[in-house]
Amino acid sequence: MRMVLSNRCSLVALCLAVLALGGCVHPQLETERPQETSLTRCSNPAGRYSIGHPSSWKTNAGNGVEPCRFFHPTPFEVQPHSEEPLVAVSVKREPMTLSTFVQGNTGSSYEILQQERLTLAGRPAVRLELRATSESPLLPPGTREYLYVIGDGDSVIRASTLAVRGLDYAGNKVVLDEMVRTLEPR
Repeated sequence: MRMVLSNRCSLVALCLAVLALGGCVHPQLETERPQETSLTRCSNPAGRYSIGHPSSWKTNAGNGVEPCRFFHPTPFEVQPHSEEPLVAVSVKREPMTLSTFVQGNTGSSYEILQQERLTLAGRPAVRLELRATSESPLLPPGTREYLYVIGDGDSVIRASTLAVRGLDYAGNKVVLDEMVRTLEPR
C-alpha cells in the first residue's frame, strides 16, 4: 500500500511540475531580441536630424513635407497641408524644451503607462507610453502612443508610433526602439 501511495504521489508531483512548466514555456519570449534589421540612414535638413530606418521600409522624400519624417513598411502618400498620414513611425522636431513637452503631454489629456528618463545621442531624453483620455484634443480616448522625446536645446525631436487599427503597434515599438538608437541631431 505504501508503494502505491508513493507512486501516486510521485505521479501527482510529476503532473504538477509539467503543468507548472507548461505555463512558463512560451514559443517566443518577449525578452528575445528580434533578428537584426539592416538600417538605411535618412537625413532631414529642415528638422536637423538623421535617423536609420529598416532598409525595406519606405519614407517620404519631401514634396512639400520635410523628408524623412514618416516611415512605413509599405508605400504611402503624404499630401502637403493635410493631416499626418497613418504610418508606422513619425519623427518630427518641435520648438519647445524637453520639460515643456513632457509637462504638456503628461497632463489630464493622457494617462501615463510608462515614463523613463534616459540619454540618447548624448542628450537628455524621455521614453513615454501614453493612453489618450477623453480630454485629449488629438487622439480618440484609449489610443496608446509610444514615443521618445530627445531634448536638443530649445527644441525636441519626437519619434512615435500609435496603437491604431491597421498598424502593428508591438512590432512598430521594437522598430522605433532600434531607430532612436541611430538618431543624430544636427
